[in-house]
Amino acid sequence: MSSSITTLSYLRPYAERYAYYKKQSTDLPCTIRPNPFKLRLHELFQSKEESGMTQILNGDRFFEPDFKIFLNRETEAFATPMHSHDFVELCLVLEGKGYQYIDECLLEVQKGDLFLLPVGTSHVFRPNSPDKASPLIILNCIFDLSVASRLQDWIPEQSELIRYLYAPARLEQRWFRHADKRGQFLSLFNQAYLEYSERPAGFQSMVTAILLQMLQLVHRVQLERNQEAVPHEAPRENIDDALYFIENHYSDRITLKSLADRSFMSVGHFQNQFKKATGQTFNHYIQHVRIQKCCQLLRTTDKSVQQSANEVGYSDMKFFHSLFRKITGSSPLQYRKV
Repeated sequence: MSSSITTLSYLRPYAERYAYYKKQSTDLPCTIRPNPFKLRLHELFQSKEESGMTQILNGDRFFEPDFKIFLNRETEAFATPMHSHDFVELCLVLEGKGYQYIDECLLEVQKGDLFLLPVGTSHVFRPNSPDKASPLIILNCIFDLSVASRLQDWIPEQSELIRYLYAPARLEQRWFRHADKRGQFLSLFNQAYLEYSERPAGFQSMVTAILLQMLQLVHRVQLERNQEAVPHEAPRENIDDALYFIENHYSDRITLKSLADRSFMSVGHFQNQFKKATGQTFNHYIQHVRIQKCCQLLRTTDKSVQQSANEVGYSDMKFFHSLFRKITGSSPLQYRKV
């Protein structure tokens, strides 16, 4: 891979277009925002007379001098005009239904719809109706292309994600859309928004890491779409989702069927793919996860053996003691003493 993805010959025309949008956007009028966390898009437009034209927004109006990422939670309104911008926008429909105009396309949108909109893409969201009881709420994450350049060490230059970011004109569809049915992007968006809003120490690094994780996830979704034509092959993403679910719900009653249903597979097919990915059966894997979590409690807390067992999902103490010894080679009390 070259030292800089922006030096690729096929990206140069787009770099010129990016420079054009950067220059054009600097001359647009903008009201001064008193609080960057409460910024609303319609505050950037002066009057209704301007609503018929496409506005070009400049990232410098949103970004801080040393941090080129901005997040907000926007309740969409009919007053917001069509606009484009010199930054990339990753947005998720958090609540409600409505429409999004992208270039010449009109799309119906609903909760869970995710969009990646490159530099220069004209778009605007519209709610279904002006009824405030049914708002269309969007989580926005906008960022400068310089942030995305950190992906060059991990994602191939010819990948669709790189083309979406740097050369969308080379794609049949210049923007990306995905239905976040399993809530992966929602979870990451919420983490990033919380960090950005509350601003604890090191929040810039955390927000940047989460954004890069979301872009990696976009790349993964694109790869899986390209592999959909392969018969009887479960996307690795589905198994990763199952492992993530186990990691966060190991103390609950998780069944093989429930995970297979979440992964949109039959029980038998899921079981085969799970073992292929982990080297273990579903039952063995979840038992090892629970015992590992119990070991952590025994090492780091004063909770009793029974409390620790209950906390990781075991109520049958006879079965728990037998399983603990089988996996660790010692009893819980012996393990704690060691």
